[in-house]
Amino acid sequence: MTAADWTPVFVLPNIPLETAIGCEIAALAPAHDRRVAALKRAHPTLRHFLNRFADNFGQKFEPALLILNAAAPPIFRDVTALASFRDLIALSAATHGRALELRHPRGHRVLFGEAFAIYPWMLDRHYEDVIGSTPAILGTHELSRFKGQSSPALFRTSLGESDIDQPLLAALMARWRRRYEAAEPAWEDVALMRSLNMAYHASLLPAGTDTTFYDVGRVVSLWVSAFEILVHPGGNGQANRDKVFEMIERAPWAIPESGQLAHNTGGKTKVKRTLASWLYQVLYECRNDFLHGNPVERSNLFLPTPQRTIFEYAAPLYRIALTAFLPLTYGVPMPSTKDARAFGAYIADRMDFMGPQKSAEEALLTATRPPAGRAARRARVTRPNP
Repeated sequence: MTAADWTPVFVLPNIPLETAIGCEIAALAPAHDRRVAALKRAHPTLRHFLNRFADNFGQKFEPALLILNAAAPPIFRDVTALASFRDLIALSAATHGRALELRHPRGHRVLFGEAFAIYPWMLDRHYEDVIGSTPAILGTHELSRFKGQSSPALFRTSLGESDIDQPLLAALMARWRRRYEAAEPAWEDVALMRSLNMAYHASLLPAGTDTTFYDVGRVVSLWVSAFEILVHPGGNGQANRDKVFEMIERAPWAIPESGQLAHNTGGKTKVKRTLASWLYQVLYECRNDFLHGNPVERSNLFLPTPQRTIFEYAAPLYRIALTAFLPLTYGVPMPSTKDARAFGAYIADRMDFMGPQKSAEEALLTATRPPAGRAARRARVTRPNP
């Protein structure tokens, strides 16, 4: 493999990757990835550029890169396709991280989309100067004057394979390729990419040091939109709460308790549905209150039993919705129990596949349980040692 095989497109300074994430078309790759190493050897200015990043305390690092196969079809060079690629990876990490954090609060997990933020400055295609491009700026500057930084709003938290929902990642990656390779993409694939875009922005920090509960309510509203986009039938059709209920109720549950129709949902006429649907109704009602200007208080965001905000449940709930939408099911035929090796491999593979789904369900079930005490509270997180 040579440097000519891959093209660096963006840098992502907020996420230290243990290994590359992607496919033969595109990848998020750490600086030590062999493809990035080849690019640095071929283009010394790229090495200089990557070496000019540091955190807010002066600790130097090399950022991850979004790289594209030089032979990829032109459509994959479009920023829409590249952003969708970033979105699907971010959601595969954030939904899983949120589920784990609800069950075992400890911090130092990838919980917010900012971890995958694309840096606004990058080397030009001639590997000479740096170019800054956002809706607010378009400019160029000398590389020798450049000083890149990670976000001051979150720690650079390492991301490994076990921190990512691998079954979800594989399914979303396949749908990403199908959507952008098709001359006329199916509506459901377009809807999925739009939903992931909305969910990515819903996963961002509500605000900075000045965060108020109004900011959290606004983010909750984006999550509801991500759900509704998934169920929109296209054309003049409509997306509404009941269609989201229908989608959620189709999910193949890993835990019997998750599928129990024990929670009142709906309007004047109550219908018993699953806990997941009830949580979506809470999310939906919060959206209405915050966006429509209804009187709201901080307590509107809190679930009384677990003493957690509905915001914390949105990401694992979205994973449940994706399970039903895609759908995510383990379709490998079960081998004969007489073949112990094949049967054992089947059981292990099925457990790996169902693990993230089970984790998401267990996370939602914490909404029915009181807090476990001090251990369940949000821990104070300090800056990791370099």
